[in-house]
Amino acid sequence: MSKNKIKEAIKILKNGGVIIFPTETVYGIGCAYDNQKAIDRIYEIKKRPKDKPLQILISNMEQLELLGAKTPEEARGFWPGPITIIVPTGRDLSLGLRMPDHPIALEIIRGLGKPLAATSANLSGEEAPISFDQIKIKADFAIDGGPCKIKKASEIIDFTKDPPVKLR
Repeated sequence: MSKNKIKEAIKILKNGGVIIFPTETVYGIGCAYDNQKAIDRIYEIKKRPKDKPLQILISNMEQLELLGAKTPEEARGFWPGPITIIVPTGRDLSLGLRMPDHPIALEIIRGLGKPLAATSANLSGEEAPISFDQIKIKADFAIDGGPCKIKKASEIIDFTKDPPVKLR
C-alpha cells in the first residue's frame, strides 16, 4: 500500500471528506467523528436510516478520553480486533466503539489524530463488501487494501447491560 494514498485519505478527512477504506472485517466508509456534515453525507451515500448510529473507530486508548467513553477494562481486552463494544458516555448517550486490527485503518485514524465515524461501505441493507471490487457506493476517496481477512462484520457486545449482551 502506497504511503501517498494513506496521506491523501488523511488530507481528505481533515478537509471534511468521506473515504472508503479496508478493515480486517469488511470495507468501511468513514469521516472525522466530529464533522456532522460529513456524517450526514455517509447517511445519504448509504441510504441509511438516521436512527441507525455509526460506530466510532479508534487507534489507541487515549482516544477514549476524547470521546468521554466509560469503557470497562474487560471490554478493552478485545482490541484491536473485530469486536464493537457499546459503552455509556455519561451524557445519556452510548457509543459503539471499535479498534480495527488493520494497518491501513489504524494508520489513517492515527494520521487524522482523532476517531472516525464509520460503517460498512455498502448501501443500507445490502451485503457488506469484503473486497474492493464489491464496493458499489462512492466517496471522496477510496483505498484498495486487498481482500478483508475476516470477511464478516464485527461482533457487537453491549456493555451498557449487566452482564454484557452479545448483539451480533
